Amino acid sequence: MKKFLSNNIHWLLFIVVGINLIVGFINFTYSKQDFIAIFFGIVGVLGITYLVIHIEIRKRRRPKEEE
Repeated sequence: MKKFLSNNIHWLLFIVVGINLIVGFINFTYSKQDFIAIFFGIVGVLGITYLVIHIEIRKRRRPKEEE
């Protein structure tokens, strides 16, 4: 279980933040604070998406470098 979490924690973080953004859209009222929260949520999802892609690319290159 520990090895599974250490290898896939970035996906878990991506799922949690994505669900949080979806819930934010569901409870969306057209106030200034909601627009700011959704904007920061989208920025957060984009940042975590970049990290997930970067980590997966590094994981796929690693076996080639070890040979």
